This record gives sequence, structure tokens and C-alpha cells, in this order.
Amino acid sequence: MNIRLLIEYDGTDFHGWQRQPELPTIQQAIETAVTTLSGEKVTVHGAGRTDSGVHAKGQVANFHTTSQIIPEKWASALNAKLPPSIRILESRSESESFHSRNHATSKVYEYYLLNRKHASALNRRVLHYPRKLDWEEIRKVLPLFVGEKDFRAFQGPNASVRSTIRRVIRFDLIQDCTVEGLYHFTIEANGFLKQMVRAIIGTVLEIGEHKMTAEEIPTIILSRKRELAGRTAPANGLYLALVKYDER
Repeated sequence: MNIRLLIEYDGTDFHGWQRQPELPTIQQAIETAVTTLSGEKVTVHGAGRTDSGVHAKGQVANFHTTSQIIPEKWASALNAKLPPSIRILESRSESESFHSRNHATSKVYEYYLLNRKHASALNRRVLHYPRKLDWEEIRKVLPLFVGEKDFRAFQGPNASVRSTIRRVIRFDLIQDCTVEGLYHFTIEANGFLKQMVRAIIGTVLEIGEHKMTAEEIPTIILSRKRELAGRTAPANGLYLALVKYDER
């Protein structure tokens, strides 16, 4: 049986999604919980390999099992074994061929930023950014990242991929009217390179501080040189919000 999971987690205390020796990861925690319940050693495949400190609202994963646990009961059974920072929101059966990463058509990430003098006691899983930002200038530059482009200049170190070309479907900015200074970026693409979202966010923030200009972005993209783009934004403001599939 192939079980599909919808997962929410606070990545603060984890070294990302992917299993690593001697380090706590989301994948390892869920696999351990599945083994405890079923007695089987399984691999839990995640749709997105989120980095250390990155959170998720809508991570999707799947694993194969011969357990007799009813598919819809896996969510509550796993939650009883997992730490409170990881919650399985939904579990259900899928076709045997379904793979959470290979069959995803696009992924949506959100980046939250609190742009005011003092940090918040309540909104701690956001980037506190006390420096002044030109938000109108930031809004102008977002469309320059949309489309099919080579994003090598926004890829993190030690990455190995066949191609660095990705198609960004949308890149939006929303201001939260209920919290002073709270903004969030939403970026959707057919795939992301290692640290790509954080590198893009770091770059647009430098534009917001007038350390870079919008006119430099096309040149940076064409250069394929990471050193020409902006800094990598911290992980704590980033969320994997949604994974989309062709559900026909």
C-alpha cells in the first residue's frame, strides 16, 4: 500500500528534511515513527527537501507499507509518536506508482519578514528585518524573476543537478494588514534549486536597501555567477506552503 501524507512542521530544531547521520531531520523522525507502528523499515519520500531551519505548511510525502493500519488512521497514529513540532495533517492511500517528488507539477514557497524596529514575541518564525526597505522598488523587481530562466546564479553551494533551468510561475508580495510591518513573499515554480528561494529573497532585499538595482537582475541571471547575486536570506522565514499535482 502506498500512503500519502500532508505534513506541517516547525523546522527550527531540525537539520532539514533529508536524513543525515547523527542529526535530527524531519524524514528521519517520520520514518522512525512509521517503523515503531508497523515494524517495517521504510523510506518516506518528501516532495521538497527543505533546508535546515525551513518550515512547512503543506509538505507532501509518501511511503510503501504492508501494514494493516487503515490509510486514514496513519495521521493520528503517527502524531502520537512524533514531536509536537511535526504534525501529519492528512493521510490517505495512493496509487502504487505515486511519488510525492517526481509527480509534483509545482511547489509554492512563502517567505515571511517583519520589517519594523522591534521583533515580535508572537511571530518568531519570521525574519526580523529592522532596516528600512523601499517596498515599491521591491515590487517592481519581482516580475523579472518570472518565466523560464537559468537560475544558476541563485543556487547554493555543493549542489549537483542536471540543469539549473527552472520556470517561475508567479512571484508575489503581500502586506499583512493585521500585524504592523509583516510582509510575505509567495513564489511558485515547477522546481527549485538548492537555496534558490532564499538567494532570490536576499537579492530583492538588497534592492530594497538600494544596494543593488533592478536593472542588474537580467545581467546577474545571464552571468550564472552566484557571487553577483545578493546574500542568502536566513532560513527561519521560509515555508514550503503547497505542493501541486495533476489530480485528474
